[in-house]
Amino acid sequence: MTTGQKKRVGIYLRVSSAQRQTTLNQRMELLDVCKRNDWDIYEIYDETISGTKSIDDRSELKKMLADAGAKYFDMVVVFSVCRMSRSMKHLIAVMTHLDELDCDLYAHQQGIRTDTSMGKMFFQLCGVMAEAENSIRLDRQQIGIKRAQAQGIKFGRKNVVDEDMELRIVELRHKGKSIRAIAKNVGLSVGRVHKVVKEWEAILET
Repeated sequence: MTTGQKKRVGIYLRVSSAQRQTTLNQRMELLDVCKRNDWDIYEIYDETISGTKSIDDRSELKKMLADAGAKYFDMVVVFSVCRMSRSMKHLIAVMTHLDELDCDLYAHQQGIRTDTSMGKMFFQLCGVMAEAENSIRLDRQQIGIKRAQAQGIKFGRKNVVDEDMELRIVELRHKGKSIRAIAKNVGLSVGRVHKVVKEWEAILET
């Protein structure tokens, strides 16, 4: 961005659909932040959805990323990093996407800006934590599936879903893919994939 030019921002707001909350408090606080910093607001993206949902399932987040790609603003402003996502893997995916678009991120509650050295360090730390989180989850998934199979529990119909496909479905799910996207990837129906996912989730919770 040219020196002396006002920073243009997009504000992203989110609350969970499972909670009786609104984004009003986030909105008022961030509007005040933008006013104090003399930032121009391009648009406010307001979403009511679980923070564990993937990018594909979040229409306002997708719209915001598209607008960032079109260079309508220079920075995304959120109340907290958890408003962007409650999944570390999804969070790092969004941050990486913004970085590739040369768009900064400001998380108000944490005071983090990715256009500073501290913000860049936070970004790198998120990447390390995402890898660790993914590794732990995959280990738990494989252990859970093998334990279930040792108990004689089968996932889906035997002639349709084998062990390799089960693991593939599990891996894609925890990479943030939607049920529909997984079904398309592995060549199964949405209902069949949903059943497999629910079965291994139940096993892991026991």
